[in-house]
This record gives sequence, structure tokens and C-alpha cells, in this order.
Amino acid sequence: MTAAQVVRAVPSGILAEVTGAAVRSVERWRAGVVPRRHAYVQRLDDLSAVLELLGPSLSNRGKQAWLTSRSPYLGFQRPVDVLAAGEFERVRAAARAYVEGEPT
Repeated sequence: MTAAQVVRAVPSGILAEVTGAAVRSVERWRAGVVPRRHAYVQRLDDLSAVLELLGPSLSNRGKQAWLTSRSPYLGFQRPVDVLAAGEFERVRAAARAYVEGEPT
């Protein structure tokens, strides 16, 4: 999933939380403006990788629920908040554990 696909598939509020961008900026991305800040692009890439790892068997709504629910695997933090803090590897590990059937 590319960053452009993530921008179209994920609600604006979640994208704003993950990237740290304003919702208005996210709406511009949806309209076709390419994010300029490297940090935004990097967080979109991180989010894309996590969504890919969660796989096609989980619906977009299911993926959104996973991102915004508190995870025991992450010390009861929400994956979206951990991604926003730049801790991609922790979220990737939590997604992998979820896909493999471990309680997350």
C-alpha cells in the first residue's frame, strides 16, 4: 500500500494523529497535494507498512479499530499513539503478534 493509498483509505483524524499534521493538511493530501515534510512522509510509510502487515483478511474498519484500541502488547497504549511517537518497530511487532494470533 502506497502513501497515497493510505491517505485515501484511512480517516483524516487517524492520519493527523499518526503524522502530527493538522487535519486540514491531511484533507489537502486527499485532494492530491503531496506531503512536503519528511516526517509526514516517513510516518505515512510506517503506517502503510503496518497496514500491509495486518493483511488483506482484516477489513479497513478492522485495521482502524486495531490502530485506535489500547493494546496490552504496547503497555495499553494505542498503536496510533505509539506510531506518532516514532516507535514503528514496537507497532510492527504488535501487528505481527496480532496476525500470528498472540493476544495484543
